[in-house]
Amino acid sequence: MMLSYQLEGTGFPLLLIHGWGVTGHVWQELAPLLSPHFQLILVELPAAYIAGAVACDALYYKTCSELLEELRIVMGLEHWAILAYSTGTRVSEAYVQQYPQHVTQAIFLCPLYLRKHWQIGLQIEEWVDARYPNLINWFLSGWRLSTLLLGLGFNLRRSAAVKEWMRELAHRSPDNLKHLLLALPGKGRAPFTLTTTSDVPVLFIWGRSDMLVACPQRWRAHANDRFIFANHAAPVLAAEKIARIALPFFSGEIGLPLS
Repeated sequence: MMLSYQLEGTGFPLLLIHGWGVTGHVWQELAPLLSPHFQLILVELPAAYIAGAVACDALYYKTCSELLEELRIVMGLEHWAILAYSTGTRVSEAYVQQYPQHVTQAIFLCPLYLRKHWQIGLQIEEWVDARYPNLINWFLSGWRLSTLLLGLGFNLRRSAAVKEWMRELAHRSPDNLKHLLLALPGKGRAPFTLTTTSDVPVLFIWGRSDMLVACPQRWRAHANDRFIFANHAAPVLAAEKIARIALPFFSGEIGLPLS
């Protein structure tokens, strides 16, 4: 299975890994800011159904990582940098753990480390899904999905991007969206361990008003944590803030201590 991708710009290869169910629209504001400096590789991750079966929790992100490595080989790239968003940060985490020798730097934007109550919500979802799977599918469709996106992604703030993201989500199978969530490591609360397991420089960009993610307190922040005033829709609503952090980091102007 070969992943679909698009190329934009010229320069050092920068792999863009999207989040939950929304691919190209996630990068529509950031891509023009990055493409003058990098060759952007906008990849589309596979559905939770791989080889005709639902990937179990432990396999989905590992499988995505292996597919990305196949793509790198096919493209003839020795190294690339990575910018991953939301659930895509878990894919990037798996890739950096498996293939650190091919990654120069990585940025995790809105890293998917859920607030505790959302983890409990996923545990309830799993319990309900085991008994009434159609109920969860119903919840992840129509106006209910739109409300979920508006509330958790955009903090109930109307934006043209909501409709664009929703149009893309509407083409995703509710069953697929459900399993992408259930496959999250630790139901979204597994700690990121790359700073202790890899020498790849990794930068975390957290949105201060992100209702979905458990943003660390400043006094507990690490040297590779950066904070912007943004919600979970940061790629489209705070693109310039992100670019001001990402460009110096990827160009090597900002160094990070290695573990």
